[in-house]
Amino acid sequence: MLGAGGDRALTHARLVLAVGAIGVAVNAVAWIVEGHPQPYHAAPLLLVLWVAADLLKTPRPAAARAVRAAAGVLLVAVGLAVGVPAATALVRGEAVDWLDLVLGVLVVLYAAVAVIVLAVRKGGRKGGRKGPRYVSGARIGENGPHERS
Repeated sequence: MLGAGGDRALTHARLVLAVGAIGVAVNAVAWIVEGHPQPYHAAPLLLVLWVAADLLKTPRPAAARAVRAAAGVLLVAVGLAVGVPAATALVRGEAVDWLDLVLGVLVVLYAAVAVIVLAVRKGGRKGGRKGPRYVSGARIGENGPHERS
């Protein structure tokens, strides 16, 4: 048995990294044999990138952020590659692969949230006030006597 929970999580992350690397190799061979990439070929690569970012979080935080950003860009690219044709088919009234359409919508929402988070982080770094803003107004008792019923 492993000692601490951190050791167990590290072992699981390495196991997922190894399985994901095997999946990347299998999908690379399938891509070469078939001759054209499919969006699902990126799934193991996404898994490997996210686990690698998790493993790099403590020793190299800057590298972990870069790997996580690369995984996010790959996710958005794959989601758009799948979702745009599905949305086009929906607009044209053709047969729609609903799974692809839902994946495209989720990726657009993911990208929107990522942009909002980046905007909030960049806005917080500009300086200025720390904490809530207060609007000046009347203090208690400044509005004159109040009638009680």
